[in-house]
Amino acid sequence: MTRLIPRIETAIGLSISPMIDLNPAIPQRISAGEEYDIGLTNPHYARELIAGGHADGASHRAFGRVPLAVGRKAGPETAILGGEQEIKALLRAARSIGYTGTGTSGRTYLDVVERLGLTGVVLPRSRAMGGGEPVASVAAGDTDLAIAPLSTILSTPGLVPAAVFPDKLGTHIDMSIFFSATPRSGAAAAFGFLSASDLDDELRAAGILRFELD
Repeated sequence: MTRLIPRIETAIGLSISPMIDLNPAIPQRISAGEEYDIGLTNPHYARELIAGGHADGASHRAFGRVPLAVGRKAGPETAILGGEQEIKALLRAARSIGYTGTGTSGRTYLDVVERLGLTGVVLPRSRAMGGGEPVASVAAGDTDLAIAPLSTILSTPGLVPAAVFPDKLGTHIDMSIFFSATPRSGAAAAFGFLSASDLDDELRAAGILRFELD
């Protein structure tokens, strides 16, 4: 978004004020009356907002699917792990693992750790943190590994992906896009920019894959 917003502003001739928060906080803020024009969050939160009259259901569509990944501090280049057994070994070997305690990625991490049978081994070494703190902690050298969306790891200076959870584990984080119930002038053009297929390759390079809503 840091790279995209200036381009959208140029295209629509209006300034954009991004409001970035953890996915569970977005529907809370909107439901409490915070004004917005375009929303991006997990599809189930979008559907809750639509049901509550806080979002336009006709506009709701998929934006991007982000794999859950494991980040490490940048150093000697190594292969990015993608096998279930490889990831289990990586997590077992880590002295400390940071994850976002109240975010979608954190809940997804706790779920997959349980399904992989690692709760007793890995959770004692895992630390729940605030938004953005796991990757910052690894970049600072205070934590060995960060659990975060691949897009977050790729966009954090000093971090590289150590592993990406495979599709079969169902740990990806889906994001959908929608209008508010009363979008203002210029919102349609910005929405179109973000939804256009012309952006697909750029998003893929940033760790975000297009997908279809169920």
